[in-house]
Amino acid sequence: EIDFHVAQFRKYVKPDYQFQLIGMYDDWTEWSEETSVTFENLPYGDYTFKVRARVGDILSTNTASYVFRIDRPWYLSRIMWAIYVLVTSITLFMVHRTYRRYYHGKQNQLIEQNQQELELIRLQNEKEIINLKNDQLREDFRNKSNELAASTMSIIKKNELLTRVKEQLLESDGSSSTRKIVNIIDRSLKHNDDWELFQEAFNNADREFLGKLKIAHPNLTPNDIRLSSYLRLNLSSKEIAKLLHISPRSVEIKRYRLRKKMDLSHDENLVNYILQL
Repeated sequence: EIDFHVAQFRKYVKPDYQFQLIGMYDDWTEWSEETSVTFENLPYGDYTFKVRARVGDILSTNTASYVFRIDRPWYLSRIMWAIYVLVTSITLFMVHRTYRRYYHGKQNQLIEQNQQELELIRLQNEKEIINLKNDQLREDFRNKSNELAASTMSIIKKNELLTRVKEQLLESDGSSSTRKIVNIIDRSLKHNDDWELFQEAFNNADREFLGKLKIAHPNLTPNDIRLSSYLRLNLSSKEIAKLLHISPRSVEIKRYRLRKKMDLSHDENLVNYILQL
């Protein structure tokens, strides 16, 4: 607020005033009898206030001037500007670093995700390859098992045929020539060619079994191994008897002795144990 007035030389005539505020507006205001003026919310800076008077029709030749300054508000001081710049720089740096970490983390996440997908594809491909190999192995095993079964049945049928021929010869004629034929049949039945043929087919179908059997039970004899191989095929005692040219009762005795050698308990099944080797 600025007050101003002039000495009154004329008692009944009030003076009029006119002012301007250089730095805010340069034009003179309208004439007014007010002797004070208030300026509010002036921006910071330098100002010059000028006022002149008029008494009646007489204009004062003197113009009063008042120079003043509005200081910057504290929040616009140089120190605060420096603080603003510093805080802004720190904020921008933190935002930049945060976004950089975020995008770096996203990039690493995408890389890791891609690696996991590639690993999953690789595992799936390996699984498919393993499945194909297993299918091929199962097919090979099935073919070899069929060959082994056919070989075994061929041996059984051949032995059955020779046994029937032998029995019929003995029933029909007891001559020396007949006995010679019977002896030939006996030698053929007791010969190991059938076993060697069977063993070759068995090894092709289940080549790991005999090795595991010998490691688990090194005390087994060749006859024990032969019986174990037949049991591996889940053959009955009657079928085994025809292959070994003995009675089914003798096969049961051999099975009992084999259990003892394998040290199996009374509750353990011999065939199941052999199948699990």
